[in-house]
Amino acid sequence: MKPVLWMKSSCTTCRKAKAKLSELGIEVVVRDYFKLALNAQELEVLLPADPTSMLGARSPRYKELGLQDRRLTKAEAIELIVQDNNLLKRPILVHPRGTVIGFEPVAYGNL
Repeated sequence: MKPVLWMKSSCTTCRKAKAKLSELGIEVVVRDYFKLALNAQELEVLLPADPTSMLGARSPRYKELGLQDRRLTKAEAIELIVQDNNLLKRPILVHPRGTVIGFEPVAYGNL
């Protein structure tokens, strides 16, 4: 299975992550989930039981919904992310050896 980088192509951090992976020789399939939105089934596989680490706390929508004061269930998180992809922290690298949330150059190197 080839690693998948879930990203937003207009996101500077996502572009840095893609460049770092290329520099490390890690070939990825890029999935721009702002051009092709994630559906509930994909999120069900992608999100852990506690989705907190997968939520973009800096998102204006996250703050608007008051999510910093709540602990969402996986089902609640999926429902909200399907409505607004900006709630998902990015980028997300799904590699056969593990999933890395956010731009983590050291974690990429460890793969």
